[in-house]
Amino acid sequence: MAEAFDAIEERFGISEYLSDEPGFAAVLKARYSDFLVHETNRNGEIARLESLEAPKEPGDETGVVTESESKDSRKRKFPGDEIDEESSPPEEIWDVATEELAALVGEESAKNAVKVVRFWENNVEIEDEGETKYSKFAELPEVKEKERRKEIHQWIRNNFSKYAVGDSHGGKIRIWHKRFEKEMPTFGKFDRPGKARNERPKKQKWPDRPDFLQFVLYKENIDTGVATKDIAKRLKGRARLGYAGMKDKRGVTTQFCTLYRRRPEELLSFNKSRISGGGGSTYGSVSIIRVGNFKYVDEEITIGMLKGNRFDIVLRNVDVGRQILEAKLFLEKAAKAFQSNGFVNYFGMQRFGKAHDTHEVGIEILKGNFKGAIEIIMRVKADELPRTNVARQKWQQRFDALADDNIESQKNAEQECAEEVLKHMGRFMTCEVALLNCLKREPLNYRKAFNRIPKHTKSMFLHAVQSAVWNRVVSHRIKKLGKQVCKGDLVQLDETRNKDESKMAGRLGKLVKELSEEDVKSGSYSLNDVVIPLVGKNIEYPTNEINAEIEAVLKSWEIEKKHFGDLDSKELNLSGDYRKIICNPSDIEYQIVEYDDPLQPLIQTDLMKITKVQLKHPEADATKQKLTALVVGFTLPPSSYATVALRELMKRPTSSEYQRQLQLEGECEGKLGANATANT
Repeated sequence: MAEAFDAIEERFGISEYLSDEPGFAAVLKARYSDFLVHETNRNGEIARLESLEAPKEPGDETGVVTESESKDSRKRKFPGDEIDEESSPPEEIWDVATEELAALVGEESAKNAVKVVRFWENNVEIEDEGETKYSKFAELPEVKEKERRKEIHQWIRNNFSKYAVGDSHGGKIRIWHKRFEKEMPTFGKFDRPGKARNERPKKQKWPDRPDFLQFVLYKENIDTGVATKDIAKRLKGRARLGYAGMKDKRGVTTQFCTLYRRRPEELLSFNKSRISGGGGSTYGSVSIIRVGNFKYVDEEITIGMLKGNRFDIVLRNVDVGRQILEAKLFLEKAAKAFQSNGFVNYFGMQRFGKAHDTHEVGIEILKGNFKGAIEIIMRVKADELPRTNVARQKWQQRFDALADDNIESQKNAEQECAEEVLKHMGRFMTCEVALLNCLKREPLNYRKAFNRIPKHTKSMFLHAVQSAVWNRVVSHRIKKLGKQVCKGDLVQLDETRNKDESKMAGRLGKLVKELSEEDVKSGSYSLNDVVIPLVGKNIEYPTNEINAEIEAVLKSWEIEKKHFGDLDSKELNLSGDYRKIICNPSDIEYQIVEYDDPLQPLIQTDLMKITKVQLKHPEADATKQKLTALVVGFTLPPSSYATVALRELMKRPTSSEYQRQLQLEGECEGKLGANATANT
């Protein structure tokens, strides 16, 4: 039954397995706390959150600094600092602010003020701010009562300071977005009440210690980009925050981060929440950020500075179609095969986005068709809010009412549509917001609009093309040439191996060699050594049929290798890379667990350990059949996907379309069948 979902993965070249062992059905990520990720740095240290306190500073006789001593922790939390993404959408931030401010200044004035702040908050990249109809501040009606004015200023400081600041001018209070704080006439006039800025002591010299504060970032149900952005916003001034890589949103993850010349106390406000996280309870969808394990280091963490990631994963309602004792033997056999064979190192479905279209955008960019790329980004998506899809449909139809192809008419129609559609794009739709902000000012300028997308997101579209090609070529390699090395294969060399041999240098100094007939016969190499290129301008390609398959895949999309070197943007540099066909997980552990409650916590998070929250084991219900879970742990190198590893173990698709059909009780795949056909 699961085979019907294989077609979804096969679109992206994910089709082969390494072992012939039969698989089993199980529910992955039923709870986000079923998916734990701990980063491992280059020194082999695992990022584990073990302390929420700041270390003792030199000369500080009080010992550690806790969150209660942090100045920021005494501020009232603004709605949205921790988002319940299912029950409390981002719009609630502004709704709550409007309601609270309306009680002080009236509904109309409150709506206008929050609208101005919200506009500047959502529009990060503004080329010519003078062209917008929005002022940099909202002026409130005159308030004569001194106590009422004091209340309004206090509300801004306590409840809205994350987004805005206030001042008084001509007897009226003005609310400015924080980006314009330095333009306020009163900026810098007072450091604190009664003390002028020019009387302030000079900035203290950085103490005699390393420049970088390293800490462990622990997060639940929030991705790394959003979490680090929230941290930077909370800090005063410009924050130089470094991390080694992105971690999954739907999971509990820990990773090392660094901040340039910052103190732990500046971060402790993130630890003040009373919410203990979802790991030890049956509620979910709460976003949690915690920080700890502070120390000062000499080196800044940058992208790629990691050895790998440790995964601990719960697979629920395991169904192998056998009695429980026989099932345990079956699972043990499957785990041992996984350990000895490894898995095909495919790029996972996450690489291609929720709508499975990131590579389509990348293909259009390689062709130079920026309008086509934007149309794909803006088209209707499944599983979005109805009002969002109505807005997307309106964008698709923006030129339908025009009587001719007059350019000025098209510009006016697109400008008007962009302004309207922008209102319905959510907080996390960074691509759409960036595009629309540009097009409402410069309609029809699609190249410029695409360049307004954040750098890492633009790169993601092109990397998705490389990944889709790689997946397809690897599947072809295994189907046609088998699991043995062949003449013309490329293998990655150690720096110390055969230095006199002819080598080809790839990205990041990787050295590869093309195998000769003698190399193949020598038995010195296996499929574990073979690499397949990621298409790029600085890559050498194998001379066997793999090269022809790469060109065939590109041709099916009407692009060629040369397109990867023709990009005129340094930000979109596609030098290429070499990636091993086989990934071998290390430190594999597994445990078979019986449980009763379908959502019962089965694995302890770092935060649970710190707060001494134990796993609860409800009393067994004799009337209910025991459920079986497999708790599996393993370590993978960077850029390898845990979901792809689990695909090899379970012999089941990894797509969300398949997982949504599974059941937490009874027969795991009981809902498949007719539903499976409908999803292909």
